[in-house]
Amino acid sequence: MTNSSLTQHAQQLTDDMVQLAQKLALSEDGRQLRENLVSRVQGILNTEWPKEAKIESFGSFASGLATDNSELDLVILPALQDQGQDLSQPGRYQDLFVLKTLFLRYSMKDVEVVSGARVPVLKFTDHKTGIKVEINYGHSAGLYNTRMIECYVRLDDRVQSFLYILKAFVKARGINSPALGTLSSYCYTLMAISYFQTLLLPVLPCLQDPHLIPHNVGNPGPFGTIRMVNVAFTDPARIRPCIPKNSMSLGELFVGFLEYYGSKFEYKNACVSIRCGGVISRDMAPTAWSRQEFAVEDPFIVDFNAAGATQSMMNIVRHEFQAAVQALRDGRGLSAILTERPPYRV
Repeated sequence: MTNSSLTQHAQQLTDDMVQLAQKLALSEDGRQLRENLVSRVQGILNTEWPKEAKIESFGSFASGLATDNSELDLVILPALQDQGQDLSQPGRYQDLFVLKTLFLRYSMKDVEVVSGARVPVLKFTDHKTGIKVEINYGHSAGLYNTRMIECYVRLDDRVQSFLYILKAFVKARGINSPALGTLSSYCYTLMAISYFQTLLLPVLPCLQDPHLIPHNVGNPGPFGTIRMVNVAFTDPARIRPCIPKNSMSLGELFVGFLEYYGSKFEYKNACVSIRCGGVISRDMAPTAWSRQEFAVEDPFIVDFNAAGATQSMMNIVRHEFQAAVQALRDGRGLSAILTERPPYRV
């Protein structure tokens, strides 16, 4: 299939992506419901919780990528006098079970503590709105990731629409479940930012480039309360006028992304790293990742591989990407790749 065939269908694909992204975007009612829910949870803690604490939202709602069906991610930030304590201590973990009892008393539904996750969370469904909520205690790394992703989204109007469609695609194809060995929504977001950074004429810069960060910006920030990491990144407003304009259409970018990770990315030799401007050599990644099929560096917790997919599942992901490229190049349209079905077995 020639590039001319892609150009022929790219404008229609772009129009379809923009229209669908607008439909998927969080409504004003959905935004208000979530803001009110955050306030209600904070009110419950203020009334019932014996420790001073503040609720903050992170994830898709805070980064501008939520839909009306999205879960709400929250973190409980302990008071300043408690922030020197080790969040891995049993007492901190037991706090989630105390919170479980508390939220049950306030008629929340499906309340459970998920202890097997990398970061233990309390999950529940709000009895008034039906919104699903996940709360962790004191693990604030997600706040920094969310703030930086929000900045990337604001740098170029195409990024938000692109990410809405990408998330719809991987959900439709059943390749967005880390519990089943595939990739998380967060990992796909990092992959997209990396792709935008590595284009010949980049769509996005590297906000963590030390040359772009003013010297008066403080580097260290807390991860939990026991580990210091560099969470500095530049304000997009400082560099927006200096970014060369990539003129690729949304459709061209989407097909290019699928093709890049479907057949061009060197999985054995390369590691996704938006911290370093897109990609680094596997030799620069932690040696513990050498046996992992895919390496996606967390931009702040740099020894955490955000891609935990197995080899067999990564084969499925690549196959789904390749099949989608073929469908879009054949002009079958966006609907052809968003039909929900189980992933291919390869």
